[in-house]
Formats: sequence, structure tokens, C-alpha cells
Amino acid sequence: MPMSWGTITAVVTAIVILLAGCAQNTESRIPYSEIPPEGDPARGEQLFNESINAAPPCSNCHAAGNTASPDLTGYSAIAGERVAGETAREYTFYSIAEPGRYIVEGYGNAMYDRYDEKLTPQQIADLIAYLLTL
Repeated sequence: MPMSWGTITAVVTAIVILLAGCAQNTESRIPYSEIPPEGDPARGEQLFNESINAAPPCSNCHAAGNTASPDLTGYSAIAGERVAGETAREYTFYSIAEPGRYIVEGYGNAMYDRYDEKLTPQQIADLIAYLLTL
């Protein structure tokens, strides 16, 4: 039995809304050069676990046991090996500020893509410092 126009419209609308929230490969509003060289891992851990300026907390998706997003166990050991020519800090910045830039194999391009609008350069530095302790 064919779908009604109402059903088709609802399905297309749901897909459009889902895709609108997914990361696009757009350039960050904050250049890497504006990120302070030092971050506070304790503040970064708080940012990882709490919503700031209506941005979802990282822990919503990157929680232990969640198979929908990459596991961050041992992150600091592998971050610097992900992209040739980039440090772990650079890779982490781009993963936060331009999440469509690098997609870990086996995962889609679904990360929230407005952290560079919602977080300050210092907050991003703090988040990077925390992630590099994992």
C-alpha cells in the first residue's frame, strides 16, 4: 500500500530536522590561533558533563558504553596519531570546532556543530585540556 502524502511529508520533515542538527564540514568561527595555549582540565571536565549556552554536553554522546559515538577511553594516546602533521591538541580543537572535518571510521557525521558558537576560546582550551587527560 502506498504511503499518503501526509506520511511522506512527515518522514521528509523528520529527516531534514535530523540532518540540520548534524555536523557540517564548515570552517570554525574561532580560528585555532585564538585558542589560549593553556586550559584547565578541571573546568574542561565540567564543560564535558554540563550544558553550556544550550549546547549539549559532550557526555550525552561520549559516555562510557555508548556505541553511537566514539569511545574516548585512551583518547590522549591516539589523538596525536589520527591526522598526519597535527598535534593531539590541534586534532582535538578541530574535532570540537569543525566536527565534520574528521569522522572516525564506523561513525557518521552527527556531532553537534555549534560548539564554536556556544563556547569561548578559553572554554574550548579547557575542554581540550580535559580530553587530553583521558
